[in-house]
Amino acid sequence: MTLPPYLMPSLDGLPWLTLLLLSPLVGMLLVGLAALWRLDDRTVKFGVAAWTGVPLGLAAIVWARFDADAVAAGQGVVQLVERMPWIRAVRVDYFLGVDGISLPLVLLTAVMTPVAVLASWNVLERVKAHFALLLLLQAAMLGYFLALDFFFFFIFWEFSLVPAYFLIQSWGRDSSKSRPAAFTFFIYTMAGSIGLLLLFQVIYLAMRQAGLPTFDLIALGRLGQGLEVEGVTGTLREIIFAYIDRLGVADVLGRFPLLYTSIAFWAIFVAFAIKLAVWPFHTWLPDAYSEAPTAASILLSAVMSKMGAYGMLRIMLPLMPDASQYFAPVLGALALVGIVAGAFGALANIGGDVKRLIAYTSINHMGYVMLAIAAAAALPGGADQNSRAIAINGALMQMIAHGLSTGALFYLAAALHARTGTWSLDELGGLRRIVPAFAGVMGVALFANLGLPGLAGFVGEFFIFRGAWASLPLFTALATIGLVITALALLLMFQRIFLGPINTRWSKMSDLSLAELGVMLPILALLLFLGVYPAPIIGLANAAATQLVAVFGNILS
Repeated sequence: MTLPPYLMPSLDGLPWLTLLLLSPLVGMLLVGLAALWRLDDRTVKFGVAAWTGVPLGLAAIVWARFDADAVAAGQGVVQLVERMPWIRAVRVDYFLGVDGISLPLVLLTAVMTPVAVLASWNVLERVKAHFALLLLLQAAMLGYFLALDFFFFFIFWEFSLVPAYFLIQSWGRDSSKSRPAAFTFFIYTMAGSIGLLLLFQVIYLAMRQAGLPTFDLIALGRLGQGLEVEGVTGTLREIIFAYIDRLGVADVLGRFPLLYTSIAFWAIFVAFAIKLAVWPFHTWLPDAYSEAPTAASILLSAVMSKMGAYGMLRIMLPLMPDASQYFAPVLGALALVGIVAGAFGALANIGGDVKRLIAYTSINHMGYVMLAIAAAAALPGGADQNSRAIAINGALMQMIAHGLSTGALFYLAAALHARTGTWSLDELGGLRRIVPAFAGVMGVALFANLGLPGLAGFVGEFFIFRGAWASLPLFTALATIGLVITALALLLMFQRIFLGPINTRWSKMSDLSLAELGVMLPILALLLFLGVYPAPIIGLANAAATQLVAVFGNILS
């Protein structure tokens, strides 16, 4: 199959992305064989922990083979492309590829899955099923970030719910709470996806009328941005309106193309806003994060929440740029409310459940990502293309930093619970003198999460505020309230756990073990490295971000 110049296959001809996608599924098959051969649970744990190094290594190879300079030169925007016909009757292709937006999230998935596996070391019930579901969840998340045909994109999007649901329901903290939390999480996300699915049926029919029936997300994105696609005349907006007009709907609702792209925009936004936990679609998150087992909490917060933002960057902005720009102030307002509500939600839990507090900080941090996406699309104001690209770079950097730091906080919260048997902050205190290494490691993760300069969280937040200020200055200024309140909540959490008078119940508590330090130190090293030298992520993202926002600037002005 001949590829257009903006798609670049692997230069060595090897299907690296397929190997990456299949590697967790092979690991899952090996777990099944281990059950068949009646291998003990300890062997399975060591085997799965070792096997997660395979997708990690393959992700590193993909990163090494990605040519950012080619993207900057305007060639090979999407690389390591693998494409072949799958269902010819409806033009579905097996289409995988990575660009500067998806590759950082692929790397994050590969890094955080081993952490989730190691966080499951104390699981004693249905061990093989638990670890098999973790590998299945990793495969679904990788497939979501790699798939560039909507057919497979949507399959991975929906299928990621299945292992996450069973992990929360079957291994949650309290079955009376974890089961409703799992059910709410599943139904919420599934219901939000209905509009997205129906929309793409309409888009497919409109494209068929235009002469190119396709689910190709890159081609559709180029049409949405007004770029050339071989075999098609007109923009996606014009193609959709022509189809609506032919159906006679335009005679009833009016001949305003923006009306129809607006309907499409909201169908896309709601689906992804639920997963990103944008206010007011965030209500499933505190229960799901706090009631999930540690491994699920790590993957839900570190990776799955980013699926919503990625969907907005991959589908919403490119396909519907006019509606995205028109409704950008609404998105900015929703982001602001989420930022402030998440911050005060965390503060309100300062005397309660440590996992729930961390969950509310995630709502706050994903609000910044939503603010960056809104700012990238907003009416020009004082914004140039540079500011818009900076906002997208900040969003990607924030997603990586949040994934690493929040994953670390959930891991350490579970380690604290394993030593004390409590999740309540009111029952702790003074532990710094008993477990100084624990206090130091959790302090670094906490400061990275709240955005201390020198750590990765600061870079993401700085870029977001720098980029968003140009187009949404009022919302950006008000969003600083969330910075202060979240920092206060996290510092008070640290104070409740490690400072003040010692609770004598924990006077014999053990400090972090070498194994726990072995899990945490690489994460902290990444947070420090990216805080001082963010170029590895920004270098991947910048060219793709610049091309993504090129359509914005003067659409509606």
